Amino acid sequence: MVEILKKGLLTVPVTSEYHKLGRLGVPGGGPMDICSCILANWLVGNADNAHVLEATMVLPDLRFQEGRAFAVVGGRCAPVLERAGSRLRIPMNQTIFAQAGDILTGGPLQAGLRVYISISGGFLRADRRPAPLSSGDVLPTGEPGIPKKQYIRRLPCRIPGEQAVLRVTEGVHAHQFHPDAHALFYHSLYTYLPQSDRMGIRFSGDIITFLEPYDGNILSEGVIPGDIQVTADGQPILMMADCQTIGGYAKIGHVISADLPIAAQLRPGAQVRFRPVLLPEAQAAWRKMQYLMSSCLSPCQAPE
Repeated sequence: MVEILKKGLLTVPVTSEYHKLGRLGVPGGGPMDICSCILANWLVGNADNAHVLEATMVLPDLRFQEGRAFAVVGGRCAPVLERAGSRLRIPMNQTIFAQAGDILTGGPLQAGLRVYISISGGFLRADRRPAPLSSGDVLPTGEPGIPKKQYIRRLPCRIPGEQAVLRVTEGVHAHQFHPDAHALFYHSLYTYLPQSDRMGIRFSGDIITFLEPYDGNILSEGVIPGDIQVTADGQPILMMADCQTIGGYAKIGHVISADLPIAAQLRPGAQVRFRPVLLPEAQAAWRKMQYLMSSCLSPCQAPE
């Protein structure tokens, strides 16, 4: 069992396993930063799809009711383990062994937007939709294995700063936009708006115009994470993990899968430039990310 002493700003249990209920209108859900989520599970000997906690902006305070291995991966923070009256600074991106009664705390993130907390055996949830946790919640955990102590030499997906470049393939409605709008979209800086959430990131910037007779509205059709919809007022919205299954706005492009973890770690106010790529480059980037993930863990003998 793990007790949530302070929930932080927004802490939700997530799994990398798709719900496979899109045909019923249920969003796929899952982690915003799938790279950090899976690596957190590997550090504690879990399967890829074990539930972890995704915390936004602030690390929650957790009390371990029994000894377990855990890890903190993602946006940069300063986690602390409170043990018998002492405060022990612990490293991120590394297997850590907690004792019964230890409290994990850490406060706000210094960089990035989200951090992932894994525990050996995984967190058990009765529901498969990510519902925010509350202070006082007690989470059951699965049967732990015996994880090796490891660390991540370098995160395969970098944590972005105040500016980032997101690679984009052409959208299915690219023909509905004015030719000058494409050049503007790919050469302008767009600002991440606070009115964003796990469903989508709203951007503000140069207005993207449509060819006559198009106005951005379409017959509703399927939507997946990575799609960039453009509203009737000419502003882009990047669909993310909890996006709806259908949408009625034209799609100018699609952020490649390898760059979605970067988008997940952007903070409101950050500026983004979209760069066009062809499908072979997008596929190569995905394969490269998978290779970097598979080769980034090393045994760790350093003391905690």
